[in-house]
Order: sequence, then C-alpha cells, then structure tokens
Amino acid sequence: MASAKQTSSVLNFSYIARNTSNGIERGELQASGKPAAIEQLERIGLEPISLTVKKKSIWDLEINLFESVSPSAIYNFTRQLSVMLRAGVPLLEALKSMADDDSNPMLQKATKKVIDDINSGISLSDALAKHPKVFNEMFVNIVRAGESAGVLDEVLLQLAEFISYDLELIMGIKQAIRYPMIVVGITVLVGIYAVTFILPRFSTLFSSTRIELPLPTRILLGIDQFLQDYLLFVIFGLVVLAFAFYRSIQTKTGRLAYHRFLLSSPVFGRIIKSMAISRFCHVLETLDRTGVPILEAINISCKSAGNAYIESKLIHTERDVEHGKQIAESLKEHGSSFFPSHMLTMIRVGENAGSLDEMLQEIAIMVDNETKDRVKKLTATIEPFITVFMGIMILTLALSIFLPIWDMYEALATN
Repeated sequence: MASAKQTSSVLNFSYIARNTSNGIERGELQASGKPAAIEQLERIGLEPISLTVKKKSIWDLEINLFESVSPSAIYNFTRQLSVMLRAGVPLLEALKSMADDDSNPMLQKATKKVIDDINSGISLSDALAKHPKVFNEMFVNIVRAGESAGVLDEVLLQLAEFISYDLELIMGIKQAIRYPMIVVGITVLVGIYAVTFILPRFSTLFSSTRIELPLPTRILLGIDQFLQDYLLFVIFGLVVLAFAFYRSIQTKTGRLAYHRFLLSSPVFGRIIKSMAISRFCHVLETLDRTGVPILEAINISCKSAGNAYIESKLIHTERDVEHGKQIAESLKEHGSSFFPSHMLTMIRVGENAGSLDEMLQEIAIMVDNETKDRVKKLTATIEPFITVFMGIMILTLALSIFLPIWDMYEALATN
C-alpha cells in the first residue's frame, strides 16, 4: 500500500558527505525523496553532512518542440521489455539492448537516462516517472505495482495488451471521423472563400441597382466587412481563448468540468464512458490477478480511467474498501452513473465467489465489444449532423447570391 502512496516525482539533490577516510565530498544525485537520497549515499559508503534540494533553472530544462513518442512506440517498448524479462534477461541488459533502437530519438534518449538512473540506485518506476512526456502516470503506477509485487514481467505483458487495445480503438475513432472532418473542412473553406472573394464582387453589382439586399446577403456581407475591419482582433481573441482554455484544463477544477462536459456530449460521451469502464476493469483485473494488494490495485485502477471526472468518483472506492465495504457496494454508491446495474451485480458475484478477476475480465471484454461496435457505427451517427451543416451552409450561400440576382432581374423587367 505504501508504494501506491509514494510520490512519483524525482528530485535533484546537492550533497556534502564524509567518505570512509574522513574526507569531504561534494556532488549531486537524484532520488524520489530525502530518505532515498540518504540511502543512496550510505550505499556507496558516504555519511551525509548536508543534503539540499537543487532547483532547476531554465537552462536545465529540455525543449522538445518537435519530438514526441507515439503510443505505438510505447507499445513496442513495453512488449519487448516484457518478453525479455519473461525470458530471464536482466532488466538493465534488456533496457540497454532497447536503447540501441534509434527509430524514436526521444524514447531512445529517455531509455538511456532510465538506465543511468537505475545504475545509480533508483527503481525502474521512479526512473520512468522522470519522463512524464514519454511514460504517463498510469504507466508508471502500474510498473510500480508490478515491482512491489515481484511480477514486473507479467504486469508489463498485460500493460502492452492494454495499450494495444487502446491503439486499436483510437485508430477506429480516427478512421470514423476522418471523412466527416474532411467534408466539414472543405465546406468551411468554400464558405470562407465565397464570403471574402465572390460575394463582395456581386455586392458592387447589387449596389448599382439600388435594390434592397435580402437578409442572408446582408448577414454574409456584414461578416465579410467585420473580418476586414477586425481580423487581427479576431485572431488575437482566438489565441487568447485557446490559451485560456488550455490553462483552465491544466487546473483540477477546469479539467473536471471539461471531462464532465465530454461525458455529456451526444456522439462521443458514451464511447468515452465505455473506455473508462474498460480501462478500470482491465487494470484492476490485471493487478488483482498478479497478486498486487487490493487497495493498491484499486488506487491505480481508479487513476487509469482516462477521464478526470470519472476518476474523482471512483477514487472513493479505495477509501470505502479500506473501511470494509465491498467494491460493488462502493461503485454502486459513487459510480452508479457509469456502471450499469448488471455490471455491479457481476462484480458483487465475483467478490462473493472469490473470482473477482474473472468477472472483471468478462466485464472488460463485454464493454470492449460494445465500444468497438459503437465506433464502427460512429460515421453513420455523425453523417446526419454533417448533412444538416452542409445543407445550411450551401443554402445560405445560394440564397445570399441568387436572391439579389432574382430581385435585380425583377426590377429591370418592371422598368
């Protein structure tokens, strides 16, 4: 349980220590906390005199604007590491062989630093936690649980399968929305071109006839004039709004509100909810089956849902179970809006029968199949909205151009 509560951050320390010959040595080291730093010094035969946290300056920060690690690269890393560990290859040797792969420079750099940290006495999970842009919190917590239970190879294998499923689902969603997004993008670009280039030329012709322009034409010409006068302000405003939104979702309150809004979205809400349930069940089943203490397993599972609002509700389960409640009873109280009643019944039966991991696996498979089916139907669900949007855009543009022409011909015919 203690390992689940410990911090995942790694600090830089400056130390002054006395060696075995009573000499004074100065240096720096990295550890998860002051006790761990003292333990490192004592392990190499130094008696600490002074130990202070070294704050990073702006020159110590790494800037990786164009570097990233894809989920598929993380999957390959996890799968390869689990296979080598299961084959009996020592951890450092396995990591060194993987560090030779230069297909992803950022991952290769992180792997080499992880090797250095492990050599200095830091655990694998703490070494991974130093690279949050590569290994997220869920990854680190699951690795830490595997380390504490002595089943790192098995946990990594299950984690690789979980990442593989996540990749498959995300690719399905991307494929489903790719065509609608292209259609919407082209429609918007055509609309912008028509408003900024085509319609103003017609407006010169319309103004010479002194006819009263219809409402759709006046609206689009007004939009064009507004953009001409205030384009820079509009761009600046959009940048400010985007920055404000980004900053707000970095806060706990803003992130909770945004993730709660996503759950209520008409198209993606049910998919996000199903993915959260699937992640919770997959992770809890894996950790429980590999012998991780149940409270630690629940803590990690709640944090792996992938939705901050759901996580804030599920996290109460750990406290309830610690006070003697069943998991199903706690989920019914705090997560009934996410877990259907039949799933809660299955979890309760699994707890009473001593086969919780099997029931969680069945629930995860059931939810996975439902989610895949929803993703396959996603395009058909979005198409009506796309059709209505395109229809409104085309109708507005057509009316704004052809209604004045029609009025102009009528005026000429009357004269």
